[in-house]
Amino acid sequence: MQLAGILHRPESEDTAILADHQVLMRLKTARQDIEQVELYYADMYLWQEGAPMQHATMHAGLATQGNQYWTLNVDIPTNRLIYAFKLTDLAGETLGYGDEGFFDDTAANWAVTGRYFHLPYLHVSDAELPPAWVKDTVWYQIFPERFANGDTTNDPANVQPWGQGPVKRDSFYGGDLKGIINHLDDLADLGINGLYLCPIFTSPSDHKYDTIDHFEIDPHFGTKKDFQALVDGAHARGMRVMLDAVFNHFGDHSPQWEDVVKNGQNSRFADWFHIHDFPVGRNADGQLNYETFATGAAMPKVNTQNPAVQQYLIDVTKYWIEQFNIDAWRFDVADEVDHGFWRNLCGALRAVKPDVYLLGEAWHSSQALVNNGQFDAVMNYPLTQPILVLFNGELTLDDYVGKTNLQLMQYRQPNQQAMFNALDTHDTARMLTIFHDDTTKVRAALTLLMLLPGSPCIYYGTEVGLAGGPDPDNRRCMEWDETNQDLDLRQFVQTLIAWRKAHSDFLATSAISWQVQGASLTLTRQTDDHRVRARFNLGDAPIAALTAGKTMVASGLKTGELSVGGFELGIE
Repeated sequence: MQLAGILHRPESEDTAILADHQVLMRLKTARQDIEQVELYYADMYLWQEGAPMQHATMHAGLATQGNQYWTLNVDIPTNRLIYAFKLTDLAGETLGYGDEGFFDDTAANWAVTGRYFHLPYLHVSDAELPPAWVKDTVWYQIFPERFANGDTTNDPANVQPWGQGPVKRDSFYGGDLKGIINHLDDLADLGINGLYLCPIFTSPSDHKYDTIDHFEIDPHFGTKKDFQALVDGAHARGMRVMLDAVFNHFGDHSPQWEDVVKNGQNSRFADWFHIHDFPVGRNADGQLNYETFATGAAMPKVNTQNPAVQQYLIDVTKYWIEQFNIDAWRFDVADEVDHGFWRNLCGALRAVKPDVYLLGEAWHSSQALVNNGQFDAVMNYPLTQPILVLFNGELTLDDYVGKTNLQLMQYRQPNQQAMFNALDTHDTARMLTIFHDDTTKVRAALTLLMLLPGSPCIYYGTEVGLAGGPDPDNRRCMEWDETNQDLDLRQFVQTLIAWRKAHSDFLATSAISWQVQGASLTLTRQTDDHRVRARFNLGDAPIAALTAGKTMVASGLKTGELSVGGFELGIE
């Protein structure tokens, strides 16, 4: 028995509270080492008074490249629980595992309370379950400056004709809030029920991640009246609205930073930033004497441990919820901000709107940011980026499955349902360009995305074949001329979104399994009475198609087989 591969952490993602009286238990072991895992559990007080210890066999769930995960839903009538695991390896040897580590499988050892892990009392509030509506949501990310120009009277002075390229970092095309309002029906027709807007607050840049005033709409985007019309129009169409907040740093034209530049250490905002000495600027070696986002001098990093800064930023986020009834916040560079501040802010926002969705930006596994008083979810790049590598033939099928399963085990199940899953965003090259203009790969990747746990997102224009390399080329103007749109792709995305929304409850909770056969990858989502399968041909020869069920979407499907690059989604 490989003891080094065995791990369980109480009150973590290994003990996910699903509802009152219900916990999902999880144990990790070495792969191909353990034959069976049994969970022994009881209410400690009742057990000590003579009630029997219960036990149940755990299910072999997902496997990563090196580990096997075992899971079990446990009902806890009294909300108190002690528990330990009995492991049987492939040779039939048994061992106990609990709070004190490993112990011999003897009756005397199982009778010692100290051997067991403890869940002293299950409080539903401890679960911090994400808003239920998130798992039903398909998001659409909009970079406002490039989506649509609905009001030419608020265009910047140096505005360029719509779509004229190449796109530069300082290009302006006049996209605004009225442009988004004008196309809400198009988005509703596509099936979108969540709008994620990149920053809309006052800023000198086209991207607006260098905020000047968090309480004002950038005048080139419109007015607060326009924004209220956008929120109301989205809500009338069943869409939620998520704004983007940049609290890791401010723009260097913000009044707080300008006061520091002017007054130095005498500025009342001097301790709002991470400043090493005054006056702020560069030293003799050319190095900045203050901290920034990355290495950008124009984006000084904010000191979020400062109580005055915390209150200001909490007031900002509350204002847009209370005044305009937005539904969600996405927080930029969340992994570089103080955890204590996030707990204070998230608690304040949930007090104002209990079902607000709070999302942090992170590009890596980020258990420290999720739950525990902080975010409902993070941007789930570690889950989604391997999809692109897989369909470009740069990752083996076995490695893809192992990496994906690892990410699916990083968070509690309820939070995994709320993860923000995007294949391309304003920070990445566009999917079509990554796939060298192969729209079949785009369709296959989107199909796989829609089958995974989480809340999927479409980047504006992906549905009509908008291309673009790395930033800033990934921020091209939306193509509204239907003669230049891939309408077949749009129809496919529309069908896929409708299917995803109709099966959101099933996809949030059904079991996941994978089958790799040569160059064939099959993903199965299954409950006791329902099964969905998707098969992808990633080889250089035809493979067998699915043999049962109704085909929902497909490409390259012929009689009984899938052509090279083909895929099929079927429901049974």
